[in-house]
Amino acid sequence: MRRPSHALLAALALVGSAAAATPPLGLHIHSDKAMFQVLISPGTVGGDSFVLQLMSGEGTLLAVKEATLVLSPPGQGMAPLERKASLGADGYWHVDDVQLPSPGRWHVRIDAVTPFRTITLEDDFDLPAQ
Repeated sequence: MRRPSHALLAALALVGSAAAATPPLGLHIHSDKAMFQVLISPGTVGGDSFVLQLMSGEGTLLAVKEATLVLSPPGQGMAPLERKASLGADGYWHVDDVQLPSPGRWHVRIDAVTPFRTITLEDDFDLPAQ
């Protein structure tokens, strides 16, 4: 996991004061075509908020029409959690109150629909109990 960008941390301040008090989990997922930064707040078991910064390979915000967040704990036999993201006034995509029921390894996939194609990036992260 990498440290989130300053711009993404500023966006997190909009999520709420309780989230800002606890450092969020930050993910940086990239390919040749895109870079997605993800903040998970508070980043523990229970209700979490996700902020998605969806950028081109050059680091500019992507023109995204729709974004979907898919989460699953590998090897636990649980059906994936799929949630549509909402575009915020800050230019980032948000998914609020995602219930993550167990600590441990989670797989995240983000599908971003642009005017020309769908870009999918995925990675894993470790969710602490508290």
